[in-house]
Amino acid sequence: MSVREPDLANKKRLLVVLDFDGFLINSYSLLRDTMYAFGLDVGDEDRFQNRRKFLKYFGGGKELVANLVSFALPKKKRIREMLTDIYMDSGRIYAEFIPFINQLITSPGVHCGIVSRNYTLNPGSTIRRVLRNSEIQEADLDFVIPIPVGVKKGDVLIAMRSSRYYDCLLGGDEVGDYRAAVEAGYESIIASYGFDNRKRLVEHGNVPTVCIFDNPRDLVVQFQRRVSKYLGCASSN
Repeated sequence: MSVREPDLANKKRLLVVLDFDGFLINSYSLLRDTMYAFGLDVGDEDRFQNRRKFLKYFGGGKELVANLVSFALPKKKRIREMLTDIYMDSGRIYAEFIPFINQLITSPGVHCGIVSRNYTLNPGSTIRRVLRNSEIQEADLDFVIPIPVGVKKGDVLIAMRSSRYYDCLLGGDEVGDYRAAVEAGYESIIASYGFDNRKRLVEHGNVPTVCIFDNPRDLVVQFQRRVSKYLGCASSN
């Protein structure tokens, strides 16, 4: 990353956009428990990660037919209500991210927040509740933006770009996140432990292996290296 040092103490020059589901939190386990309560089966995690997005929620192969028979539209709101309750009660940010995100929040040279598509009811409130439960200083985040259905993540990222930023960095966990970053001109760090596994990221998304990290610990170490010049500035914007 190129950095003009004199400006760092006075203005926020790095934009960090974090995905939520799959990237910061183990959404698979929360979704699995919710669907199981309704007699639905999303399958094991490895097969879940390697499906197309539509099939992630309906299962694949042996689960698909049984789930479609069991699933009915009147259940949709009840499923989302239960998913919301489970997120708020049990959802936690991966421990490796907590001190790092709080450091980003308190660094005057960094604009940091979350842009994510979340299928709970009132997703903005749900995301903030999970952050608070995980001891993230969520009230001081610069933004939490739930992406509405039908809106492309790339369009949101493009709208957030500004000439004030020297660098823009996206953390995500899906092929779509990587493509959105490329479209918007962001650098990216991609997790393979989230909604898309390493095989799908590489074979279906052409994500460079140098961008992919298989666990939160290694990903956070790389993230810290990428943003280190922007951390610990003396004064705020």
